[in-house]
Amino acid sequence: MKKLLLLVGLIAMAVSCASQKPVKNNENNQEIKMNTERLTYFSFDHHNSMVRFNGEKYSVTTMKDGRIHVVIDESFPGEKEFYLNDSTIFDELLEIVKTYEMDKYKSDYMPEWEVTDGDSWSLYYKYDTKRSVSSGGYMAWPDNYRDMRHALSEYFKKWREYKDGVLAIDFFKFTQKNKKGRDIEYTMERGEKEATVTLRNAEEGVKGKTVKVSNDILQELMEAANVSQLKSTMYDYHTDDENATRSTYFVRYNTGDTISGYTCHTQYPSQKESMMIEFFSRWLK
Repeated sequence: MKKLLLLVGLIAMAVSCASQKPVKNNENNQEIKMNTERLTYFSFDHHNSMVRFNGEKYSVTTMKDGRIHVVIDESFPGEKEFYLNDSTIFDELLEIVKTYEMDKYKSDYMPEWEVTDGDSWSLYYKYDTKRSVSSGGYMAWPDNYRDMRHALSEYFKKWREYKDGVLAIDFFKFTQKNKKGRDIEYTMERGEKEATVTLRNAEEGVKGKTVKVSNDILQELMEAANVSQLKSTMYDYHTDDENATRSTYFVRYNTGDTISGYTCHTQYPSQKESMMIEFFSRWLK
């Protein structure tokens, strides 16, 4: 009888130890602690290589100052960008991660047969334990991928309508000139009641012109800047061509964040310059 009780006790201890053993990630053999880990970064991207602006993109990032930076459909015409002061969005995203068991996704999914011009996707998120999960594929996906993607789409609907703390442009300056002396300078600055647009365009014979407009026009400028993908960058092609155009832009947002860039083109303006010139041309007439 004592031997039987001892055997039962040993079995119970073995079961208890097994239940407490950390679960391992199939891909990188890392411990999964779903009950204690919290997300600090999340991104998802699904797009079709044949159709521009087809699909969706989401990224949620913890900034150094503690704010949460959210970007929806980056570089798409309807891009949405804003900051949050609490991490509730990460708690809600973690529930989706758990529901669809994303920690179990393989790192890569590829079709059995070669497919061109199809859909590709990528998923990446990090925990506060420094553990990260990365997955993606081309015309292949996990069994529950469609449901997972739909859940993310439905979840981010409410953030597409988020109003408070929306990132907005407060000041914008664009210049373009070449060695022949022709130059363009456009600025727009948000005011308490109206925005001020200042223009100088030697090509149009405009030496200086100031126009007062609604602050709402800055939202249009924001959309144009998103489409033309204005980001902090520098591209300099050295040339002696006197007709080469050299452009700069500077943007200050309501958060205090800024971006600036410099470009040089020998024959024609790039998309960035063309979008800005087209946007401000309405006030040159």
